[in-house]
Amino acid sequence: MMKKQYENTINLWAGAIAKSRPGNREENEAVMAYALHVVFFNLFVAFITILISVLLGVLPAVAAAIIASGSLRIFTGGYHSPSPLVCLILTAGLMNLYGFAAVALAGLLSIYQVILLLFVVMAACLFFISKNAPIETPNKPIRQERRPGLKRKGLVVWLIWVITFCVLSIFNFDYYKEIIIALGLGIANQTFSISGALKNKNE
Repeated sequence: MMKKQYENTINLWAGAIAKSRPGNREENEAVMAYALHVVFFNLFVAFITILISVLLGVLPAVAAAIIASGSLRIFTGGYHSPSPLVCLILTAGLMNLYGFAAVALAGLLSIYQVILLLFVVMAACLFFISKNAPIETPNKPIRQERRPGLKRKGLVVWLIWVITFCVLSIFNFDYYKEIIIALGLGIANQTFSISGALKNKNE
């Protein structure tokens, strides 16, 4: 019953949005319905992930990891889980693991070790963005003319994070140490996603 109501609501909204768009209305409705499904599912995944982090007491670190990974993923694409349930479990599990790891490593690593970690992660990220991004999936194809623009935007986001790390480290490294490590782990997560080590099972 709930699923049927959800689908009816999505289709209703998709139809309303499609009216204002040029082109074939049925195609526009299908595109809008898919986009709305993606948005609402991602919001649900983020909500569950954040809720778990609140219960575990690692919210700031988990939020930092999500923001870092998600900001790059928007433009670079990456591996997609074979099912929504797997996506939910992987996202909530990995991001909270990164949060715990950031908290633990903040008490163990020196500034030089953190800088070395970030250097390796950001160098690998730059390499894979330049080489592979954007990565598409069967459910989310990318038009050829859009690929150079998405790659450039991914590189801009990469540069913004490099500047962010420099500013936070210079301003007050000890205070932001946990967040810096969490950001680095989030970027490492997305770097692995576009490295080609994972092969989308939907392909």
